[in-house]
Amino acid sequence: MKKYYVGYRLATTIIFLILSICALGPFVYLLIASFIEDMSQVFKNGLSLKISMDMLSINNYALLFTKDNGLYFSWYKNSLIITIYYTVVSLFFSSLVGYGVTMYDFKFKRPLVVIILSTMMIPLEILMLPLYREMLGFGLLNTYTGVVIPFAVSAFAIYFFMQYAQTLPKELMDAARVDGCGEFRIYYQIMAPIMIPAFGTMAILQAMTAWNDFLWPLIVMSTNRNFTLTVGLQTYLSPYGNNYNALFSGAVLSVIPIMILFLANQKTFISGLTIGGVKG
Repeated sequence: MKKYYVGYRLATTIIFLILSICALGPFVYLLIASFIEDMSQVFKNGLSLKISMDMLSINNYALLFTKDNGLYFSWYKNSLIITIYYTVVSLFFSSLVGYGVTMYDFKFKRPLVVIILSTMMIPLEILMLPLYREMLGFGLLNTYTGVVIPFAVSAFAIYFFMQYAQTLPKELMDAARVDGCGEFRIYYQIMAPIMIPAFGTMAILQAMTAWNDFLWPLIVMSTNRNFTLTVGLQTYLSPYGNNYNALFSGAVLSVIPIMILFLANQKTFISGLTIGGVKG
């Protein structure tokens, strides 16, 4: 039996190692190609894998500082601000709604949950024009708030917090009420600290959503300096010529914030995804 178990572990390790190499392969190639100054060597006969040390240079990264007066870092700043803004708003309101719907009984609770979850079936394309007109009416076009507010509180995030809140002991709420705590104080002083794994998991997912979003920032932001990183990098590709030097190096740097966020919240991310499947 032990022999079969060792063989199973070895086989699964090899399979996941191969999958990891396949997943990391494109990024490793992008990282190496970002140091190649002569991009014709990269696309020679397709994507060329013949790369030598004499082809490598840091000029592509220096180009980001000098091209268009460092416009790339304005895009970087915009993406950072929008991502932080979006994540904070999403975590606060989504956790409140998910916690409230799960922990309290009130009239029309079930229809409300159905309405919230049914919004996940609405295609984004259907909402674009109404949301654009709404942002226009509020004067929020070409602003961070106009990018963040329409999609900050999502049904997915609410449902995630609803599922996590089912594991919270309601006895703590009763004990806190006896001690004179208000309902909101119960949430942020007692329940919210218990929900830290859920916050860590959703922080990564929502930050990735905001950081990688392309279509809505493209619609809302109208000036070049207010573009987010995803929209700005797209401007390096045009009918008049493609600036792959800046595109490759800029794409590599764009991965850094999400990597830092994931590494910082790795334990809470895994805990938040698995806690719902373990009940005492």
